[in-house]
Amino acid sequence: MEINEKLFFTEYCLKEIINHGVKYLPNEVCGILSGTNNCIQSVWKLKNELNSDRRFYVGKGVVKCTLKLIEQRGHEVLGIYHSHPATSPIPSTSDIINHPDPNVKMIIISYKKITPVVKCFKIHNQQFKEILFLVKQ
Repeated sequence: MEINEKLFFTEYCLKEIINHGVKYLPNEVCGILSGTNNCIQSVWKLKNELNSDRRFYVGKGVVKCTLKLIEQRGHEVLGIYHSHPATSPIPSTSDIINHPDPNVKMIIISYKKITPVVKCFKIHNQQFKEILFLVKQ
């Protein structure tokens, strides 16, 4: 695994994204993960404007404002997360087509089973590759 493919979550941030999804079931949730040195330090929860259990959408204005706040904090965008309330944590065709940047990881939280499953992916050239992530306490 290349060094730039490693991604680290703080335990707190991992719990935050899982709890975000639980709170809004049966709908999908989404957000941005930021930090430095491939370590996620902040969760930016965004409102799914579609209120859908199969898709998510956030307006450009909200995204632009959030990116500005991330930059002001001295962070970089490390990942974009969303949930799959009733399906496996595998990127859909729509997820892949709409992913904005191959340097930003895609994190999917699945609630298909009783215990949520979180997976991380690198999306490049309309293909996905699972990336293992580590959790720091």
